[in-house]
Amino acid sequence: MFLEPEIITREVSAPQSPIQYIHEVLVPELCIMLVQEDTDRELAYSEAQQIMEDSNAFGLHLFPI
Repeated sequence: MFLEPEIITREVSAPQSPIQYIHEVLVPELCIMLVQEDTDRELAYSEAQQIMEDSNAFGLHLFPI
């Protein structure tokens, strides 16, 4: 979505490559927004981030590979 129309270019993502920027910045931010959207109450950014971190530990426990 971002690479094809060249929204995320090397200049925009520097010093990371566009793929690194997407994986390390955009995907985690999107996940936090999805956690916020998925709850019945309004969550602060920090609360959604904590839920995401907690669920990561749970996921690694269930699927260690």
